[in-house]
Amino acid sequence: MSDPTHRVSATQWVDRQSRRLQRGGFLLEALVALLIFSFGMVAVIGLHGRAVRHVNEAQYRAEASSLAQATIAAMRTSDPATLAVRYDAAAGGSDYRALLDQTKRLPGVTDKRNAPDVTISAGPSDTSREVGLTVYWEVAGNSTVHRHAVNAVVAGN
Repeated sequence: MSDPTHRVSATQWVDRQSRRLQRGGFLLEALVALLIFSFGMVAVIGLHGRAVRHVNEAQYRAEASSLAQATIAAMRTSDPATLAVRYDAAAGGSDYRALLDQTKRLPGVTDKRNAPDVTISAGPSDTSREVGLTVYWEVAGNSTVHRHAVNAVVAGN
């Protein structure tokens, strides 16, 4: 005969089986939570990296714009008849050299690479000139050459 002290009720047997099947369940839940958290952190780090890159690009655009506007303003204070000589890149005009030195603050600009373009042509009147100024830069790790172009009419007073 069977010993009545070793008898297990059906409920106790189900509880024991249930506990046995659930062993490691908490560990599995913790690992899944850690995996989800890791994916979230990778996404946040990627987003932060993109934000930093966009801030740097905006800074370079603002610097290029400021430089171009300052150069156009300096052209407006001088004699339009002498602009072509002073901003001639091939002849090494003094004002062009100064512009080139200033654009070297932008990434990827050297004497030969990404140098600014200055075009000066006859304006709508005899005492005016049409000026085109393009400033280039190239961010490290990105082969795209960025540019900021400004066109203006410079007239003599």
